[in-house]
Amino acid sequence: FADAAKASLRAAASTLDKAEPELTKYDLIVGDGDCGLTMQRGANEIIARIASGELDVSHPVPLFSTLADAVSASMGGTSGVLLELMFRKMSVYLLNSTIVDTVTMASAFEEGVKAISFYGGATVGSRTMLDALYPAADALLTSGSIADAAAAAQKGADDTGKMDSASAGRSNYLSAEALQGTPDPGAVAVALVLKSLASS
Repeated sequence: FADAAKASLRAAASTLDKAEPELTKYDLIVGDGDCGLTMQRGANEIIARIASGELDVSHPVPLFSTLADAVSASMGGTSGVLLELMFRKMSVYLLNSTIVDTVTMASAFEEGVKAISFYGGATVGSRTMLDALYPAADALLTSGSIADAAAAAQKGADDTGKMDSASAGRSNYLSAEALQGTPDPGAVAVALVLKSLASS
């Protein structure tokens, strides 16, 4: 598990690091312009903690708990808080599971997504990262395939660019004209991470 987890996390973090200009471009249009840098800081922190051994990759329970610590220490902003809550919820869910397999991992992912929705006050259609996360969770629960989850997340992210209103986040204050054609950067980040996980 440890080697696979390290490889997957490095791939995801590298993807987010390289995506900073794209995420920043979108967020300068529909947000406050810091999404790319926020995700990049989190990615670099995860890479550093893999190297130092602070990220516990021995089992999914401590992995998600120490991922939450890394996110909390580096990301800041609303997305950092919500991703921390997601990873902590996943860790607790798996801790209380009798076995940890692909089914329970998919369920843990869904529980983490629900935590973001509950504490963030958004859901599908709000034009946030949840527009990628919820379809990804549904796909994981249905097929168990990360590739399917990545495809669902990509479709969800793409669909945010067609939404003419938002009910959460900074996009909530923008006109339909300003929103059209620009996807939510948080949803794009989710899709990119899942695509990298599916490929690694």
